[in-house]
Amino acid sequence: MRITLILILSSIISINSSCQEIEIGHRFTIELEQVSDLIIGFKITEIVPYNKILETSKAEDLFETELISNQIHGVFAKGKFGGKVNTKLILLSGFPKELSYDLFIKIPQESMFNVTSTLNLTQGVKSIEYWPYNIDKIIFEKFRTFESDDEFETFVILEKIDSICIKNQYLSLDNGQELFIKHLKTVIEKFDKPKDFELNYLLDYEKSINSEDVSLGHFWSLGAGIYPNKKKFKFGNPISYRRIECPYFDNKVNYFYSKNDELIKVVSFNWNEFNISNWPVDNDIDRSQLSEAFKAKYDFVVKEVSELLGKPKRNKVDKDGRRRTKWKSEKGVRAYLFNFSNYNEIRLYIYKE
Repeated sequence: MRITLILILSSIISINSSCQEIEIGHRFTIELEQVSDLIIGFKITEIVPYNKILETSKAEDLFETELISNQIHGVFAKGKFGGKVNTKLILLSGFPKELSYDLFIKIPQESMFNVTSTLNLTQGVKSIEYWPYNIDKIIFEKFRTFESDDEFETFVILEKIDSICIKNQYLSLDNGQELFIKHLKTVIEKFDKPKDFELNYLLDYEKSINSEDVSLGHFWSLGAGIYPNKKKFKFGNPISYRRIECPYFDNKVNYFYSKNDELIKVVSFNWNEFNISNWPVDNDIDRSQLSEAFKAKYDFVVKEVSELLGKPKRNKVDKDGRRRTKWKSEKGVRAYLFNFSNYNEIRLYIYKE
């Protein structure tokens, strides 16, 4: 069974005080009722204590009762991620349609709830959400059926970390851009000869530049709008490496490879905010300055990819500020670059069918 994971950013918002809160350390059941074509009513029908430490590897055995089509089973408790224990929420939906919903969180030292990003729920697929800080209460609101979007992804990760810039002054913007240019050129050249694009080649490269291995150790997938996978390759667990570009960017490079022959099928570059202190976000960096840095990074990536793949086939900016750029070279190498309208993140995917 597929498992999805998300580490979450949040922003303060007021919510309906009549909503039912769920405290940390409980297992619960949500019953759903179709109100209209899109709106789903709900109520929490059962909340029981759950004092164990959640482990992703044991998620399959978490729910004891049978799931029916109008229910969502959930556990909100302390959980392991790597060597740390923080907060996890695991949900399993029996509803036949894909669902989106709003979720609000409260940290112990705050009185207000914060709105947090969420994954859509798919029938029979466990969704695991992880926060790298303590949360004591959550509130659900506004369940809706979700109209499928080609760009929906089953994995999103946003991470907050401690600064390492002072100890590692070479982790600069200039160094990051130089690494990206060299790496991008290598990836595109290798996709021109896909039979030679072996996983070990890039693993050796990452070791040579002392990258930090941040692989999750389990399978996660890409949406069809990112990589169609028309040949139905079976993938192994993606391999991820991290690079820092102080003071703005936390870059992660992900390698997706076919399980039987370990040939690379997709390479992605993800730029998130590099936070110079733990949550909440440090105030030393002006938010407008950070937004401008991400705009400049997007333009830089467009320029470098275009030099190798040619003029973009599409370069669109939506009304909400989301930008999407696509390329296809004469040799069939494709690239898809996009940002997010509501927070600073850029993603680039490169593949050849």
